[in-house]
Parts: sequence; C-alpha cells; structure tokens
Amino acid sequence: MSSIDPTRGTSIRDLARNPDCPVRALDAIVRIHLAKDPPELLDMLMSATLAIGATASVYTASIPEDGDEASSFSLFACHPGFAHEQYWQGTLLEHPWFRFARTHTTPGTDQQISRHRGPDAAAIELAREYGFKSCLIVPTPSGVDLERIEMLCLGSSDEGAFEGEGARIGRALARSLAAELHDWLAAHLKRRLQESARLREKDVSLLALEWEGLGTKQISLRIGESMASVDSRFQRINTRLRCANRKASARRAAAYGLLEPT
Repeated sequence: MSSIDPTRGTSIRDLARNPDCPVRALDAIVRIHLAKDPPELLDMLMSATLAIGATASVYTASIPEDGDEASSFSLFACHPGFAHEQYWQGTLLEHPWFRFARTHTTPGTDQQISRHRGPDAAAIELAREYGFKSCLIVPTPSGVDLERIEMLCLGSSDEGAFEGEGARIGRALARSLAAELHDWLAAHLKRRLQESARLREKDVSLLALEWEGLGTKQISLRIGESMASVDSRFQRINTRLRCANRKASARRAAAYGLLEPT
C-alpha cells in the first residue's frame, strides 16, 4: 500500500473547455507503462489524476489466493491521512466503492453507490474529508474464471464533478487510465510470481495443461513423460506456489496472469 499527497491541478470541466488539457492528460496516462516499480507507478498515477482534473485517486486490486482471503494491491494517490484512517476502518476490498466494482462492468459515480450498512456511510464520509466529495468508480474485471477485480476511483473536491455531458471527456480518460493500470499490474504480478516461485517455461506449460482440464494420463501422452513424472513435477510446483494441489496452482498462476483462461 502506498500513498502520496497531491496539489490542486485543473478541473474536470476544463477538459471540455481547453483542447490542450485532454492532450496533457493522455500524455500522462500513456506514460504509466514506463513505471519500474509501485512507488514510481504511484507518482505517475498522481500526475495522471491531476492532469485529468481530479484531486485524488485510489487504485486497488483483489487477487484470489488458494485457501486464504484474497490479497490486495493498492495505491493511494491522495492525502496520506486517508490511507492511514481507511486502514483502521477496514480494507478497501470492503469499501462500498469496491462493492460497486465487483458488481458492475461499467463506470459509475458516487450517486450510483448503494449504501446498505452503517459502516458504508462512515466510509463515504471519510473519503469526502480527503478529496472525494464526488467520485468516479471504474471497475476492471479480469475475467469470470480468474476472479481478480481491479478498481480505479477518481475523486474531486467539487460536488457532482463527474456528472453530465461536461464530464464526458474526463470519464473517457479515466477508463483509459484504468486500462493502463490494469496492464501494468498484470505484468507486475506475472513477473513477481515467476520470480518468487522460480517457475520455468516448462512449469508454466504444465500448469496450462492442468488449466485446460487435462488429467495426468492425458498430460503424460501430450508431453511424452510418464504419469509418475507428471505427478512429481506437479508436486514440486505446488510446493513452490504454496498451493494444496495442482488445480489450485493452476488457478493461482491464472490469477497472476501466467495463464490465459479457456
């Protein structure tokens, strides 16, 4: 989890009034892929957030783990106090913003968020204190099979900043920013898992066959190895991935972007 304190930039409405503003915002967005690590990504997210005309943003992802609660990856491009106080209220995965992201495939504003429980009101009020008086939530699902959900939330200190025709350019740029963040995170997670689990290309190919739904005998015939050898290789992979079985290993590899869903 990282956070940063922004300074006031332009406004969402300026994007429609000044042709130079969308160009500058797009330039900041397309630089996202150049980030070498999460701290640098946070700096670039802050720059893009201000260029779009927002005053704050949060990006978070839920990553399924075998037999455990989902892990998360979060960036707070906003006042650092929000990250600190939100931590004590609960994880962003429990926030009404993220609940919206779980149940929608298109962006929505704070006006569309359902508030079912008392803690929801407290979470929304806390966010309002730190630059999210109005917000735009952009969900980025990674596929039904993978269950990895990502969310970009842009905030503004202006009420209703993301509503109406005047905010259309800002909403379009926000979707582009969410897509760039998604691509960066996919590459980051893939690289991190490969390095931590010491997965070779042959290991990934074996997991891909399991992800296809093939059994030991079918895999044995496909790769020309004995069934005992196939089972032994899976056991080693399971240990390195810290998973209980090969199905869970394949699911984790897919969630981290090493395998494509079938």
